[in-house]
Amino acid sequence: MTALVVVDRPGAEALAPLTTARPGGALRSGARLVHERWAAAFGIPVLGLVARPALAGFAEPGHPPLLADTDPIPAGTIVAWSDLAPALDAGLDASGDAWTAAGRVVAMRLASSQPAGTLRDEGPLRAAHDAGVQPVAAWTLDRPWDPIGHLPAMLAADAAVLAATAPAREPPPHVVVLGAHPVRIAPDAEVEPFTVLDARAGAIVIESQAVVRSHSRLVGPFVLCAHATWLGGEGHTSVVGPWCKVHGELGTSVVAGYANKAHDGFVGHSYLAPWSNLGAGTITSNLKNTYGRVQFAGADTGLQFLGALVGDHAKTGIGTRLTTGTSVGVAANVVGDGIAGPVVPPFAWGTRGATAELDRFLETVRRVMARRGIEPPAAHLEMLARVHGAVVGR
Repeated sequence: MTALVVVDRPGAEALAPLTTARPGGALRSGARLVHERWAAAFGIPVLGLVARPALAGFAEPGHPPLLADTDPIPAGTIVAWSDLAPALDAGLDASGDAWTAAGRVVAMRLASSQPAGTLRDEGPLRAAHDAGVQPVAAWTLDRPWDPIGHLPAMLAADAAVLAATAPAREPPPHVVVLGAHPVRIAPDAEVEPFTVLDARAGAIVIESQAVVRSHSRLVGPFVLCAHATWLGGEGHTSVVGPWCKVHGELGTSVVAGYANKAHDGFVGHSYLAPWSNLGAGTITSNLKNTYGRVQFAGADTGLQFLGALVGDHAKTGIGTRLTTGTSVGVAANVVGDGIAGPVVPPFAWGTRGATAELDRFLETVRRVMARRGIEPPAAHLEMLARVHGAVVGR
């Protein structure tokens, strides 16, 4: 069977803080991870991911292995870029030779075996064959805010596809359903009384072993992934990834997986990377008082709405306020009395210029992951240590 490899293009680290400590193929974009989107589009399995050498050792549940530079990739393998999120129902013909989107080749079949490390060079994908080129319906992921800027359209499409294909049962009689878009609740999911599922603007999907507690209102398009828990409050136009816990008000946001926002507080147009945690009462601003375009790390996003992009393992203290377009770096610990932002550096310890010590950070990683029954491999901890060293020095 033809296999698939998802590769980060040179410069993928420019999507920081989302890609500081993880490959682009491991980002949640819409309802699914980027590598899952490619697998769904082609209908074939993913052999592995290829990323910059600094991320060697990355290993987390739910992701294919990160390939070593010397690993041979067989001829006939399809190589796809991670900076593109194909539609889940793209229906790509895996027998083709090349696939294009946004005016460039985004996936190509290898004519000969190559070491994985050579795939990071754009050479193998720079030119398409004259024959067999197929267009790909997709969204580009060139900038760190793209997963939020594209989210309304992407999630509407994703939720409709998942609602049409996912195992489901009728909503319980104690749940109020509004609207004509489909509502799909997995047979082993739990939805408690006093829940409103508002499907007037898009489909709602509640996946396997997910839980929705009483006094919740979910507005489509909305996807609550497997094992996630919605603890109460209102969520709309959002995806809550596996093993997340969310409470309060969440709008047009991605909670990527293994992340928590378990208390009250508004989070809008934001991205919470895996293993991040927002303390009680954390609030984001997603709209400037001028209603002008939001800046992110000094760049004009072109967006009127953008909250916070929060990197892996970042934490906020109780009552934290994040200004419009805040970048919270990997493993930052945001505590303080003022409004944080616009850029909180990776590994920041508070808001007064201190940085997290490596040993303390890694011990926290072990404790946090152990709460989900995961023991991080030594190679993964070594990868995080390299990221720490690159950012704050030894």
